[in-house]
Amino acid sequence: MKRKKMGIWMLLIASILMLAGCGKEDGVLIFMSDKASSSREGIDVIQEKLNADVPDLKAEFNYSPMFDLQKVLVEYAAGGNSIVILPEDSIKIYGKDGAHVVLDDYFDQADYPDGVFESGVLKDGDRDATLEKHLFGIPVKDMKMFQDAGYTPDGMLACVLINAPDKDAAIKVLQKLAEG
Repeated sequence: MKRKKMGIWMLLIASILMLAGCGKEDGVLIFMSDKASSSREGIDVIQEKLNADVPDLKAEFNYSPMFDLQKVLVEYAAGGNSIVILPEDSIKIYGKDGAHVVLDDYFDQADYPDGVFESGVLKDGDRDATLEKHLFGIPVKDMKMFQDAGYTPDGMLACVLINAPDKDAAIKVLQKLAEG
């Protein structure tokens, strides 16, 4: 079973690497989907404010109103996303294999205790992720831009993907979303 899981992840990583060579888009793509199938209006308000405040980063939401685990898997593997905003349980499932950037150096854990949990961290040269407790996600309910837009779903986390095309830009966008 472990070999099959590793084989699937290796196939996904190979797909990501092939797609990465097909051309890099400027900007930060944010994949978001929640189980409540919320309206796109709040997301549009946040995207407009984000792009007005930080126009050089060109952030764009890739919002899926209907939550589907297969779509989430595709978005993790080959969607070209920098940030994912998903229900906490989905974040924790995909995080076990080292899918998210540790955010300890960019945010204070004490400010976001709901985003601190044990998840996978890939070390240089390792094929398997080591489980470690860190800040991996910023709760949407605690993010100023989401609060200002009146859209604060509970149980949703925003994470930077380890395969983000530009991790620094993704972290800047996440910081802007959190701090307003």
